[in-house]
Amino acid sequence: MHVIMVPGFWLEADAWDEVVPVLREAGHSVEAVTRDGDTLDEQVAALVERLDDVATPEEPVVLVGHSGAGPVAYMAVDRRPSLVQHLVYVDTFPGSEGGCVNDELPVVDGVVPLPSWDFWEPATVRGMTTELRTAFEHRAVPEPASVPSDPFHYEDAARHTVPATVITCEISPTDLAAMVADHQTWAAELVATEELSIVGLDTGHWPMFSAPVALGELIVRALAPKPTEGP
Repeated sequence: MHVIMVPGFWLEADAWDEVVPVLREAGHSVEAVTRDGDTLDEQVAALVERLDDVATPEEPVVLVGHSGAGPVAYMAVDRRPSLVQHLVYVDTFPGSEGGCVNDELPVVDGVVPLPSWDFWEPATVRGMTTELRTAFEHRAVPEPASVPSDPFHYEDAARHTVPATVITCEISPTDLAAMVADHQTWAAELVATEELSIVGLDTGHWPMFSAPVALGELIVRALAPKPTEGP
């Protein structure tokens, strides 16, 4: 399969550098992209343009979205459901209509810089050693001010037919599955997803840094053909 990997906030395509080889070793073709645009809709449009370039209904692709890129990927699926074979969320989920990624992130001089580490919950930064934090700080790119607070909006119910896998890192897969089963409001789009798998990776919010090989292996497993039932 052809896999398009989209990094979350403050990250560019090279955030996936240690994950990509795991997928290629498994036989997938992979491209990592950098989100492009000053608004959420612009970033979605850029990803849709890439889908139009590389995918067809006969040869759909896989989208992998991390953190703030999860909703970007999902909105792209909403625009082109026939072009996506599988959607993988890396410690993220699609928000409900009218919601946003995080409107509590502080805006400084017209952009959203990487917050200080004490901004995050302990589970978020689990696995991020001093060395990994320093490396992240050096590579971090400020986000456009409006992207975290721009509202989600959807048009095509066919988005619910695209199989999806959530790789949850900050909370356990059992807890997340229970929230979805409880039809919690924030999980409405996951509830509506017709084929949803939830798996866990016991690390923090940036597994491409703290556990890249394990993350790659989970993505490969998510994309593996499902066993066929016998007669």
